[in-house]
Amino acid sequence: MKKILLLAALCCFGLLSLAGPSLAEEITQKTLILDSGNETTVNLGGIYGLGLLSFAEAVKFTPPRTGWTLDAVQILGWDGYDENETLPEERMVCLEIRDENLNLLYRFTDSQLPYFSFLGMPGFAVIEVPSVPINGDFYVCFYDRGAVKIGWEWGGDAGRSFFYDMTNKELLPAEIGANATEELVPVNWIMRAVGH
Repeated sequence: MKKILLLAALCCFGLLSLAGPSLAEEITQKTLILDSGNETTVNLGGIYGLGLLSFAEAVKFTPPRTGWTLDAVQILGWDGYDENETLPEERMVCLEIRDENLNLLYRFTDSQLPYFSFLGMPGFAVIEVPSVPINGDFYVCFYDRGAVKIGWEWGGDAGRSFFYDMTNKELLPAEIGANATEELVPVNWIMRAVGH
């Protein structure tokens, strides 16, 4: 009996070694990061206060290879849950995955509470998506709807962060006024894409 089990184990090992790197590559997740990774330079803000309900914070990602699959999105944010330990008012947020032509691939809507209620400080919310196959560049769009302030930093990877206008289906540069002047400076939303 031991010989049969040993033979079966060797056969399984042999088959896995033939599958080799492609099997390992498919199982290994990769996080696409376009921000600096320096959380000390992060600011928090949102666009709901501007009365822009149909606008989202959006980031353009390029998959590391063809046949890549998106599994989750990480968003740095906070809904204001503080040391008073009183949960903020429940509101709905929305996440969309759009292809390079801004066609909708996936939409998720839920309360912010399970994702962004970090006690006393911002954190990375992880929103899992049902394995979205990606063919080319794609956009992660997040509608904070006043429920969440999301992380952003000055500068960043130029041309990768936007405001997405759902009504007109267009991207606008992610720019915010600097130092109470009329000058607009590019910002980089702190969103990450996780896939395999």
